[in-house]
Amino acid sequence: MTSPTAARTRIPALAFDTGLAALLGVLTAGTTIGAASDHHPGPLAFALIGVTAAFLAVRRIWPEATLAGTLAGLYVYLYLGLPEGPIYMLPAVAVFYYAFARPLKTVLIVLAGLFAVNTAFQTFALGDIPDLWVNATITFVWLGIAAAGGRIVREARHARAREREAERERYRADERVEMAREIHDVVGHSLAVVSMNAGVALHVLEKHRLQRGAAEGAAAPPEVVENLQAIRDASTRALQDLRATLAPLRQGRQSELRPTGAIADIPSLVEAVRTGGLQVEYAVAGEPGLVPTNIAATAYRVVQESLTNVIRHAEATKATVRIDCDPTWIRILVEDDGRGGPIDFDRIGQGVTGMMERVLTSGGVFSAAPRRGGGGFAVKADMPYERSANP
Repeated sequence: MTSPTAARTRIPALAFDTGLAALLGVLTAGTTIGAASDHHPGPLAFALIGVTAAFLAVRRIWPEATLAGTLAGLYVYLYLGLPEGPIYMLPAVAVFYYAFARPLKTVLIVLAGLFAVNTAFQTFALGDIPDLWVNATITFVWLGIAAAGGRIVREARHARAREREAERERYRADERVEMAREIHDVVGHSLAVVSMNAGVALHVLEKHRLQRGAAEGAAAPPEVVENLQAIRDASTRALQDLRATLAPLRQGRQSELRPTGAIADIPSLVEAVRTGGLQVEYAVAGEPGLVPTNIAATAYRVVQESLTNVIRHAEATKATVRIDCDPTWIRILVEDDGRGGPIDFDRIGQGVTGMMERVLTSGGVFSAAPRRGGGGFAVKADMPYERSANP
């Protein structure tokens, strides 16, 4: 069923094509009168010209019908011995638009058939010019000029469309660069402030301890110092990752973007989470060094986001991270013993969606759901790769 929008778009086009067909019919009839100096063409000639031109009204909707109808009208007109000349323009217009509307391979096949049919008709049905090669040459020029014109217009239009798309892509790239600058400046400043404040707090605690000496209660609780150190280290790493990721975009060099994070960085990530009080078991099997850089970066982000969700939402006391690096696959499993339950996207934001998009973009399979049997949550990601893809 045709949608209302498509119908509204087609009606003006059909009206334009109908008007064009009428105009070409009138022009063909008028020039036919001028060309027939010896006698008046007669009503039959005008009727056939009108019918032949009418097929041009559907050139946009049904190019094949336009091509077949105009050629049939031409052949009937010529077979009846009516004045030749201007009527050849109508099939030429049909050939022009068919070459414009259809793929090149299809156009070449159809033109080859038309060449054979028209050459045979001119030679054997009419017999005005009995020389086969003369008729073949005339047919080749007649069809070739019309078809070449259609292809040239088609390629020119496609070239303009590509230029417009390239211009839109440049505009989108400029927007991404501007967004990268804003993210780099705003988030980078915030992370720098967090790291600085954590460092100042550690400095103040150490200065306070030295001033008070070894008096009882002078030293800060070890948990406070460890958490402040974890905050400082995590914010510093996050700032470094942010700069490494956004710096090329910020400088307008989108093609130079490189993934950040790798499987070798996951142990330090796990250690930072342990420092925060969550017990994490980590195991890696296989050969992580064979995993391509982009796949390794995705694995790092999956583990990072999964552990972040465990800390923020799971109310868990223990998490398990396991990575298996097979010769052609990497499998990631992050589980916890928290409250589980269905995903509440209003609470967890876009983290799970981001992980899923990363994994699917890499050609993998992703799932995030409560563990079987209840009690906790599990994030699984399987991604294929080839060893040759590793830089």
